[in-house]
Amino acid sequence: MDDFEYVLTIIDPWINKYYEHGAAALLPDELVGVGVWLLEAEVNNGGFGQYYFNSAGELAIQTVPALRAIGAERTARLLEEANSEFPKAMPPVDRTMRQEKLDEISECTRFYVLEKEFYEAPEDLTALLAVYLRRLRTNGS
Repeated sequence: MDDFEYVLTIIDPWINKYYEHGAAALLPDELVGVGVWLLEAEVNNGGFGQYYFNSAGELAIQTVPALRAIGAERTARLLEEANSEFPKAMPPVDRTMRQEKLDEISECTRFYVLEKEFYEAPEDLTALLAVYLRRLRTNGS
């Protein structure tokens, strides 16, 4: 089983849990998997603007340490910088409030520059997440 299939098999129930019950229902390791997976999917599909606009943006703050936990320091730095575009470097957790703030800051953000860096030399988040999840399984978590 390749890394993509392995990760998806493990985190698919976590993603469903997140969509059905919210971030508070996730265990710490589940939050790592869901946060990293959704960040990569959203940014690859439509950039940081889409990430923050959609429900995944509520995980923006928690996903920074999640990225560091899997060894994706570069991507963690990019997300931290993207988060810093919001007042007090805090994208609102509430989706409606986050979308309103996103509208207010959309003309002056550095999202394009950060996305360019994200796309130009991406860390293999799926491979890093697979290593992290395999390590959890090996350690009995």
